Parts: sequence; structure tokens; C-alpha cells
Amino acid sequence: MRQIAKSRVKKLREQAGLTQAQLAVFIGVTPNTIQNWEKDNGLAQLEKYLKLCEVLGCEIQDLLEYTDISDDDAKIDKMKSFSIEELRKIREHWKTDVKASKTNS
Repeated sequence: MRQIAKSRVKKLREQAGLTQAQLAVFIGVTPNTIQNWEKDNGLAQLEKYLKLCEVLGCEIQDLLEYTDISDDDAKIDKMKSFSIEELRKIREHWKTDVKASKTNS
């Protein structure tokens, strides 16, 4: 039986209390990219990573190497609501090149 993937990005984003623009700034993508992920566009690439894990016998986290972050970074990760200024600071901190949506300014 063939299965069809359905995105859970919107549900998880809403549970985290984030707007599409906020999530986009965190990740370093455009809000349009978040919209596409929520509409199941772009899932094919993720499915390839999951298949890679299956073949290699690992978890998706095993494909990445993480380094320790400062306490300030950990506090930022736990924030649920952001002002535009906070989003700009986060974007500057993470050196994301994507401009935040100006509709919330």
C-alpha cells in the first residue's frame, strides 16, 4: 500500500504559538517557504532524508552535528511571542539573510 505524506508544519507551528513570519525568521527562510511547507510543497526533499535514514539505519538527528549554544540562545529558543524588534535581533544573531515581513511593522 502506498502512503501519501501530509505536512504537520502548520499544526506544530500553531502549537508553538508562532506566526509564519516568526517561524521563517527563526529558520532563515521566507514566509512563503513556510506557506509551501504547510501546503505539503517541499515534502519530497524531507522524504528523501527519511529514506536516507532508513538505508543508513539512523535517525534524522544523526545526520546533523550540533554544537553547544549559550544560555542566551537557549532563552531565545524558548520564547513563544516576539515583537518585531525581537525578531530582528534574533535574525541578526543567527545571521539569517531573509528579511522579516514588513506587514507587522
